[in-house]
Parts: sequence; C-alpha cells; structure tokens
Amino acid sequence: MRQSIKGNRPARTIGLLLFCLLCLPTISASVDDSRFEPFIEKHDTGWIDWENGMIYGVGRGYLNRNSKDRSRARRAATVIASGNIVKLAAGLNLDDARTLQTIGDGRVVVRLKAFLRDRPHKSSFVEGDDPYYEEIRVASLRGVSGLTAKLIDYLSKEPVWRDFPLRTLEQPEVVDIIDDEDQPWLLLDARDLPDLDQVSPALFPKIISDTGEVVYELSGVEDTALVDRGMMNYVVTDESAADLRSNPKLLDRLLAGAGLIVDVPEAMAEEQQKRKKRRRYIVKDVKAVQGLAKTNLVISAEDAAKLKGEDSSSRILKKCRVVVIVSSPIGGVEGTIPTLLAGTADAG
Repeated sequence: MRQSIKGNRPARTIGLLLFCLLCLPTISASVDDSRFEPFIEKHDTGWIDWENGMIYGVGRGYLNRNSKDRSRARRAATVIASGNIVKLAAGLNLDDARTLQTIGDGRVVVRLKAFLRDRPHKSSFVEGDDPYYEEIRVASLRGVSGLTAKLIDYLSKEPVWRDFPLRTLEQPEVVDIIDDEDQPWLLLDARDLPDLDQVSPALFPKIISDTGEVVYELSGVEDTALVDRGMMNYVVTDESAADLRSNPKLLDRLLAGAGLIVDVPEAMAEEQQKRKKRRRYIVKDVKAVQGLAKTNLVISAEDAAKLKGEDSSSRILKKCRVVVIVSSPIGGVEGTIPTLLAGTADAG
C-alpha cells in the first residue's frame, strides 16, 4: 500500500504542475488586457474615445413624451443622439486656443451636421415607471469620411483657418514602402504631470521644446497620415516608465490594442523577424503642458533635437506616428446617463 501511494505521488505532483501551468496563460492574458485602456472624455450627452477616434452620442426617447408610441420614441432618441454628437464635436479642441464653436462665427458648427456621418452603435429599451428607448450613435474622427478629413477640406475654402497639413506627393506604392510596419513610433509619457496640468486632447496639438521651438504641428504633417491616424493617439496604461522603455513587446501590445499596428501572433514572430527588423519605439517624457486649453506638450530641448533628426530620416512626425500615454482616463463609459439626455425631441 505504501509503495502504491509513493508511486502515485510524482504523478500527482506532475498533474498539479500541469494544472498550474495551464492556468498561467489565462491569468497573464487577463492582466495584459487590463493594462491598456482607451482615453475616454466623458460628457453628459455621450463620450469621446480619443484612442480610436470616435464620438458617441446618447439619446433617450420616453414613451410618455411621445404619445406612448414606441416607433416615435425610438426616432426621437435617434434624433437626440445624433444632435448630441454634433454638440460634442462643436466643443472639440482644435488646438490650444480654438474649438469648432469659436471659429468662423458659428458657420463651422452649422456645417457640422453635413460633416458628420453618424451610424447606429447600440439600441435598448428600458422598462420602468417611465420607460424609454436609449439610442447610442457613433461618428468617426478619422478616415476619409471622418470629421478631420471633412473639416480640413472645408477650412481650405474658408478664411477662418490658415494652418494645413502637407500634401502627400508620393505614389501609393512608395508610401507603402516608406510607411510599413517597421517604422518607429514616438510615445510621449505624460503621466507625471501635476493634477491641475494634465493633457487635454485636441485634433491639432503641438509638441514644443522647453526653449519654445515648435517641433510638431499641423503644417508639418502629411495629409494622408493625418486623416488615417490623427495627429496624436491618447492611451492609458499603468505600466512603469522603465518597462515601457525596455520592453518592445509590451509596446507592441499597447499599440496593437489601440488598433495602431497589426499584432503578430507569437507563433509567427520568429519567421517575421527573419525578414523584418523589430519595430523601434522612442519614449520621451513630457515636461509640461502649454496653451489655453493645455493641449500642447513640452519636451526637453535635447529630446526635441533628437526628434527632428529622427524625423528627417524616418518621417516619424510627418507620418503622425505619435502616441501620448496618460495615467487614467478622463471618465468611464459605464453607468447611468443623466436624465437630461431624455430631451423633448419629437420625431414627428
């Protein structure tokens, strides 16, 4: 009997070890998934996802305010949600001093309805004492049909704006070679700024040296890169600065999670590295924010000089390969929406 128990002990030990090893990937994946979050700017009427370049508008259509007609209540909720996207877009920071609402004597805001192509995101009916439909719609900031592209095209015909991106002159096949997955990315770590001087996102922010030299601005980026990526992508992580600087695979996951690069499965990684160099990441600290809206990022003069040199060879700035890392999002997207979203819109 003793021999039997003793003989089974190694098997039990091996079984226990295998069980633990099988559990590890699941735990690791769970931790990795929680390390990187979108940078969300929350409002009473919806939210802006600055990582993925999306504006979400929320609308509610109450049955009691729409003759208890469900179809009418749902149409009312849709109208309100689309209107709230326009309101959020009107308040977007263009740069450190201007919003869409403050330029052009309101003409740009009037045109926003034509610029924005919102689409359904989520629909639900909420039971209760005062039942309602909740419609969430979404519009893109990026892409050829996104707000940035439409806005640049409109402003090029209006005297209210003078800064424009560079026209991309290369043939498409040349652009693909120059802008492939091997090219470097700049990550600006802005997590150590004082609480009252946190970064505010903008469509056209700047990078400035602490001596006042402008290193990165709208007039220095290529129009195709601007439309495709936006000038800056804002992401959230609690990873240490040391890990960000020393672990390219960690940054691969960060950018892949943000949809900025294509994630390569580990099984293919070795084969991929035989024909490609590992992607480079340049991590720099943000020393301060600047501007009325605190959208411009200040870096050291030494880092600014290095970035100018890098841009001359890889066009890291002209191609908008820029990511800003912050410590926590502006707000969450979960929870209840204030009742002011109910509105009184009548869908007719």
